[in-house]
Amino acid sequence: MIDQFQAQIPDFQHHDPRDIRRVAAMARFAPELVVPTIAACMSFAPAAQRNLFDIEANQLAVRRQNAFLPVIQRLTALTDGLQFTVDNGAAEAGSQALDFYSWGKSYVKRPDAAALIPYVDAMSHVVKKVLNHRKPKAAAPTPQPAQLPPGAQGLLAPRVVRAEEVGEDEYSDAFNEALDRATKD
Repeated sequence: MIDQFQAQIPDFQHHDPRDIRRVAAMARFAPELVVPTIAACMSFAPAAQRNLFDIEANQLAVRRQNAFLPVIQRLTALTDGLQFTVDNGAAEAGSQALDFYSWGKSYVKRPDAAALIPYVDAMSHVVKKVLNHRKPKAAAPTPQPAQLPPGAQGLLAPRVVRAEEVGEDEYSDAFNEALDRATKD
């Protein structure tokens, strides 16, 4: 189905990571510059005679951009939704795996759990790797604004705005609880 869709796009070109910067930089000029250039070439004969600008090809480029922009936006929303759907399923599976791991950590202490030990050891390695327990670096102190002389008013006084810290609210409660259980020793 995707191949059929791709076949419907005239002059389709695959994404070339080596050329993306050049193309993106040049494409920035098109929305504001192409239409006046078309008008100038059509109304001023010496400009048209120079053959510096292919009017028909560039009119087609503008029409193509106008036609495909809504499709691009919808496909972007579709890929974002697909990625979220896949991630959501993986998050649920990860949460359940953490629950199993926390159960397994307590169960391996029993005499009949010898066959479970290698699995729990492997899970322990994965949890430690994902959490990447390292000592946090000391945060640099926030610079204080300079003191103004008495009676002076700061026209552009600095306002330090702190970014929101990522906290426990980043994950669902069920996931946080499963993670807490899994990381308890």
